[in-house]
Amino acid sequence: MNIIFFGTPPFAAIILQKLIDKGLVSYIIQNNVKYFKPVAPEKLMQDLKEKQEELQKIMPQLIGLTKFKKEKTKAEIYQGKEGMKTILKDIIREGKDYVVFGEEGRFQETLPIYSEQFMKKIEEENIKERVLVKEGQKVIKSRNSTFRYVSKEYFSPSSTVVYGNKIGIIIWSEPYLVILVENKEVADSYRNYFEMLWKIAKKG
Repeated sequence: MNIIFFGTPPFAAIILQKLIDKGLVSYIIQNNVKYFKPVAPEKLMQDLKEKQEELQKIMPQLIGLTKFKKEKTKAEIYQGKEGMKTILKDIIREGKDYVVFGEEGRFQETLPIYSEQFMKKIEEENIKERVLVKEGQKVIKSRNSTFRYVSKEYFSPSSTVVYGNKIGIIIWSEPYLVILVENKEVADSYRNYFEMLWKIAKKG
């Protein structure tokens, strides 16, 4: 309800209306005249106390929300053999252990010299790799490599490398494409899937 005061500035009526909406002022009408009355201070204190208690209950969740940052997803596409070298260099730069789905010796076939240099580099940097290989496939091993073998039904025409918060998907048909995605949640989900397959895979 709008409140109109004769001889009173309009902004005063607006303020009063806001106080009424907030429950801080009440009114009665007698003989077509409105009489306004502020809420008792004791009630205000009680309301504030109740709101403070409610706030205290949800404070841990509110603090957690302020700490949470919505992670952005970054995606890049590289093409050709140089693009494949880019992801291998990035693995070295990241300096963390990594896992590989779908290794079929394609790196060695496509980049014979560079893949050999890469394997030496991960030994020097003490970066360890775990690789899921298709049954019957022969691959080059290093001191820092651990292989397990799974049925071909778990394989696709691409290979996937998971390191840090990144996933590199290599498509082997020419001109060769590397899709690099950076997102912690996505990387963790790929890593969890890898661990599931790792448990059922055969040791080499």
